[in-house]
Amino acid sequence: MQELTDIKNLRPWSVRVFAAPVFMLAPVLLALIASEMKLNWAERIVGAYLVAVNEDRPESGAIWEKGRKTQAARMAVDKLASDREAHQRMARNAGTLNEVVSALAPGQGAMLSAEHFRELYQKIPSGIAAEMISPFDLLRFTSEKRWTRAYLEKTADGLMVYLLEPNNQVLRQFRVPAASVALLARRSDMTSQSLEDLVSFQNRIYPAERFFAALAALPEEDRRGLIPQPERLLDVSGQITRVGISDEALAGFVDVGVEIQSGAQRRVLLLQGQDWAVWRLRSLLEGKLSKSRGGKGSQEAYSAQ
Repeated sequence: MQELTDIKNLRPWSVRVFAAPVFMLAPVLLALIASEMKLNWAERIVGAYLVAVNEDRPESGAIWEKGRKTQAARMAVDKLASDREAHQRMARNAGTLNEVVSALAPGQGAMLSAEHFRELYQKIPSGIAAEMISPFDLLRFTSEKRWTRAYLEKTADGLMVYLLEPNNQVLRQFRVPAASVALLARRSDMTSQSLEDLVSFQNRIYPAERFFAALAALPEEDRRGLIPQPERLLDVSGQITRVGISDEALAGFVDVGVEIQSGAQRRVLLLQGQDWAVWRLRSLLEGKLSKSRGGKGSQEAYSAQ
């Protein structure tokens, strides 16, 4: 160490420093440094090496953890977008309101056109539809051209419906209670069953001949009150074999189940009649109706049955 710092040994030291090999190596080092600063080849080599051995490296540390969180967040966002698109697609293709509700989880919603919502509304039983919104209000909104879309949001206690104007302002909003939503689902399940499978029709199932004979004995007003759209029965494919009358009334309407047999299969077409008309027909079927017809004033008696 002393011979390197001692002034007497400066010449031998300088000779070693400025020897030929050093002068040959210095330009090479300078060239490598310059090329690295310009081309970043060292970083590229290191990066390629890390990529090549990345699968064999243990997934631990803050960088790996951050990467996992980023990937998980990206997958969650992609799933939300995919689910939203799927819900919208199912809503656009839905044939009934129950199909829309079934496709949604609490907190999720679907946007429908006004035309599509009107189609779904017409398929809702009269009692439930009347509780939701009056058809005359829908006619007024349509004629005023203020209503363009409907947003349906499923909640923990039912379904919220928002009728929207072209600028997305809420024209009208209303809630469909959970009980009505459950009834829609139950009615949907009924269509693939027979009348015996439906508790609400037990002990009130009549042969089709007897039912329609009693119906023919009623005045036109009573018949229209019981079956408001008889054309639907003319369009059915198959033979009407039996008719059941429910013992439950909802908002002044009673379910009437028409059992249709097509080959070996049976299904139930559900109609809704006004309770006073259903009471009169049921009384006639059971021989309790006198020839003097009391009209709508007898509807209280149905609830007392």
